[in-house]
Amino acid sequence: MSEPLNELRQVRIDKLNDLKQEGVNPYPATANRKQTIAEALQAMGQAVAIAGRIRSIRGHGNLSFIDLEDTTGKMQAMVRKDLVSEQQFELLKKLDIGDFLSVSGTVFETKTGQITVEAKELQLLSKALRPLPDSWYGLKDIEERYRKRYIDMILNPEVREKIIIRSNVIQAIRSFLNDEGFIEVETPVLEVNASGALASPFKTHIKAYDMDLYLRICMGELWQKKLMVAGFEKTFEIGKAFRNEGVDREHNPEFTMLEYYMAYADYQANMELQERLFGHVVKEVTGSCIVKIGENEVDFTPSYPRKTFREAILERTQIDIDSYANLEDLRQAMTNYGLKSDSDWGRGHLIDEFYKEYVRPFLIGPVFITHHPKDLKPLAKEDPDYPGYTQSFQLLANGFELSNNYSELNDPIDQAQRFAKQKELRESGDEETMSSDEEFVEALEYGMPPVTGTGIGIDRFVAILTNSHHIREIIAFPLMKPKE
Repeated sequence: MSEPLNELRQVRIDKLNDLKQEGVNPYPATANRKQTIAEALQAMGQAVAIAGRIRSIRGHGNLSFIDLEDTTGKMQAMVRKDLVSEQQFELLKKLDIGDFLSVSGTVFETKTGQITVEAKELQLLSKALRPLPDSWYGLKDIEERYRKRYIDMILNPEVREKIIIRSNVIQAIRSFLNDEGFIEVETPVLEVNASGALASPFKTHIKAYDMDLYLRICMGELWQKKLMVAGFEKTFEIGKAFRNEGVDREHNPEFTMLEYYMAYADYQANMELQERLFGHVVKEVTGSCIVKIGENEVDFTPSYPRKTFREAILERTQIDIDSYANLEDLRQAMTNYGLKSDSDWGRGHLIDEFYKEYVRPFLIGPVFITHHPKDLKPLAKEDPDYPGYTQSFQLLANGFELSNNYSELNDPIDQAQRFAKQKELRESGDEETMSSDEEFVEALEYGMPPVTGTGIGIDRFVAILTNSHHIREIIAFPLMKPKE
């Protein structure tokens, strides 16, 4: 702790001790608060009791002004010596910016036109022992902002607003899916097999069974499909998934996902539903379907253009992935373009990394990219009209992959063969493969109707709606590496 901060903290501790000696409880359990600040601002001439954090104190002899802030706004309180008890007026000397205070009094308008509470009674609710950073050195370092996120939110209302928008997005999604006849389910976070996506899992251990488990890497994909086997037709889950991979502007070790599954429907029906979902949520949360992101405008008004995965790569790079039957020839072509690849990567992994680096960042959209290679979608149906490709799509906007979707594979023999292929790739050194799940294959053998499924990244979606460059900006408390 720096020397100036130590000194300022000690001054506040001295005030705290003085308050206790004077019989003032600096941390009461009950607060005298009857109105929010927003409500009090509309209560001209009425008696109110507001509470919030002190953001400024200005004293003029027998008259002091205090600015209080709660989640609904900021309001001035005027404290006159002749309107409060002597003890309460003396309390002002022990108050600091950052303390929480309750003020009871009558609302009036000052000569300068400012709506103010004329204080009749003060109640200290919480004595802050540390000054807010802007009063001693400022909170300018980006890493420090994320590390002390609560201070970032105090000093920057726009950060709080992003968390509120995030909540509104999730509520709007739930409302839309409920109206469409979906039911919300909960599936396991701890799994024996971390399957359902191409990703590296986090490993943990359960003492009761003395066995290793994994944190889920998706939102119960195989579990929700088992629910389809069980007779459910429309399910969804919103929650945390975990992937032991890199951290960048689009990725965080733990992230929030929505996954939904719909029986008796294919990827085409899913695209139509998803257009309506995104259009509804964006309009509901922002008031418009058009979102401004940097210099780009993204219009979420349905419908969205469709483009195949192969077409997207060809248009941007002039590389036709279908013209390379040999893996090494394809690798060389992509290396010549600039890709730095790993010799352990299979064909699907190679193409996907090339697409992510040289194609996806330029897809402003929103646009549906359809028909991904089978190697990239081990759980998706192959499209009979596009051999080697799946009935799949992703929604892209501003270079972000917002969703991953397909007609789900329900052929148990084909599924077992796909899992076996993924196992071969893993054994050859490619870590971004999907784990086999024999219990899931067994469930498919009991029969699963045609199903389409979707995974949507909530963090990326909210980042776009709030014009945030990095998904950390819309995560309340992103994981940070300790300083030491």
